[in-house]
Amino acid sequence: MAEIAGGLGLIRKAQPKDADAIWDFLNPRRATSMFLSGNLKDHGINTHGYTKANTVWLGMDKDRIAAVFGLTEYGYLVFEAPSFRTEWARQLCAQMSGRTIRGINGVWDQFVKVREALGLTQATGAFDVRQPHYHLHLRALIVPAGDSELRVTQSRDLSFLREWRFAANVEVMSVPDTDVSRTLGSRYAEELVQNGRGRVLFLDNVPVSMTAFNAVSGSCVQVGSVFTPHELRGKGFARRAVALHLEEARQDGINEAVLFAANDTAARAYEAIGFNKIGEYGIVDFLNPQVILDIKR
Repeated sequence: MAEIAGGLGLIRKAQPKDADAIWDFLNPRRATSMFLSGNLKDHGINTHGYTKANTVWLGMDKDRIAAVFGLTEYGYLVFEAPSFRTEWARQLCAQMSGRTIRGINGVWDQFVKVREALGLTQATGAFDVRQPHYHLHLRALIVPAGDSELRVTQSRDLSFLREWRFAANVEVMSVPDTDVSRTLGSRYAEELVQNGRGRVLFLDNVPVSMTAFNAVSGSCVQVGSVFTPHELRGKGFARRAVALHLEEARQDGINEAVLFAANDTAARAYEAIGFNKIGEYGIVDFLNPQVILDIKR
């Protein structure tokens, strides 16, 4: 176990030399920190130039890491803080003073404490939810039978993927129909083609559903972007798409998966392929970007 210099109850900015200790802390907690772990794996510590590049702070307990906070360049705060301390609140605000936050994601009990510490409990969220958090050991994966086949997203799929991604944002995250939101939906669809993490389910060469991994870290993946057009729902396409993608991942050495269920129908679909609920997860996208103030307590 790597050890690093710190102080009791200290919040400080991470340094490159902290990398081993950060992973020692995160690796046993991947199921509850996939946004953070995936971002760090893809972009590293305190990097710039990408929407998911992170500035990272550490919560210290003497010479051990007790929490990791990552704020992406776009403005999403993700973290793993299983024992958030009240004395960290002022220090966290001081460290993040002047930074802009567009949203916060985290395990529910941690999410509540971090949001309160930053003084954002009253900030209105366009999307502000508490969702069931699911986990699956892929040895227990159940793949539904069917004739549909899963394919890697291709540039030629963008004609419908852009619309699907926008429709999913509107339905699941209450995103308004604006030029900005449509641009973001298009950008995300393009990223799925570029990074190779998106999949489309086809039946008789007709696209019927989509899924993706929105984070990959070690032997664990986080499933996201699951969407089936309204007229095609109730036929089991989403669960088969997710299961086929996970079966593919299992063949590549992945052995765990996590995801969140947006509604009861989604939860039943995920449970049908083997997922088990392990807790709850908080997600908020603020109506307006929030600037962190260096509050005095």
